[in-house]
Amino acid sequence: MSGAILGYRPLEEPSEWPLVADGVRMVAAATCDSVPYPVPKLMLVLSGIATFAERVGLARDPMVWLTPETITRYLLARPSLRGSTIQTYRSILLRVREALLWLESGRQPTPKMRASRQRPAPYTPPELARLLMWGRGLPGTNTHGGSALALLALGAGCGLFRRELLAARGTDVTVLPSEAVVVAVPGSDRLVVCRAMWEEALAERARSAGDGYLFLPQRQAAEPKNGITNWVKRIQRGSSGLPELKLPRLRSTWIVELLRQRVPEDVIAAAASMGSTAALAPYREWVPQLTQAATTRMLRGWA
Repeated sequence: MSGAILGYRPLEEPSEWPLVADGVRMVAAATCDSVPYPVPKLMLVLSGIATFAERVGLARDPMVWLTPETITRYLLARPSLRGSTIQTYRSILLRVREALLWLESGRQPTPKMRASRQRPAPYTPPELARLLMWGRGLPGTNTHGGSALALLALGAGCGLFRRELLAARGTDVTVLPSEAVVVAVPGSDRLVVCRAMWEEALAERARSAGDGYLFLPQRQAAEPKNGITNWVKRIQRGSSGLPELKLPRLRSTWIVELLRQRVPEDVIAAAASMGSTAALAPYREWVPQLTQAATTRMLRGWA
């Protein structure tokens, strides 16, 4: 599944594609199990509307791409689409929009539990896409763009805690022959495999950091008090439309994404440094039910 999403390239590869590719992949990864369409078809339609939105100057935001007005404008701008094909494209885009709206605000009712058991809400796919595209647009220096991408990759891609993230160095990151990116988590015996969506950014950051810190390599203190929070407030100042970047929410995003993709819970708990799978209970409220098609596919296995 992830290979079909990450490896997708539009046939003509328009110049706008690199600018919207991350957002398209995130939307597809988040919704592919909630809509009854094959991944290649999903990527074809999503990449088309995203590049169209970029070309006409709309905001680089999946929820803007998928407004009914943008969908209509996109279909009208494609005279080659006719009859049932237009209806198919429209249906796919509207179903993806519905799935994203559910992820944005349609959580299952929160179970009653002690406040100490509650966890920060994960970022939605559109929020995460905005943060990633914002990070890529920052100046590529150690204190700006590189550190923003390191924070995103180590949080949403690896689920590291604050102390682990601050201690992580370029030498803790290994790229395997399979191209998987693995982090030897400082201060523990854990090896965490980075999520595919973030591995390229993390590998690039590790190469540039060498034996220095991945996040804020020029800092003097190994574990500065409020170092992440203060830096984020400073670097995000003046950025309109961005959700506040918080490490606990990035870790929640990592856990919830793994749960949504039905990774075995014992595997998630071990990677997250949890004592048992019971610790995953507070995160399940953000995990939607599988569609009938996805359930059938998973029960059937490989044909």
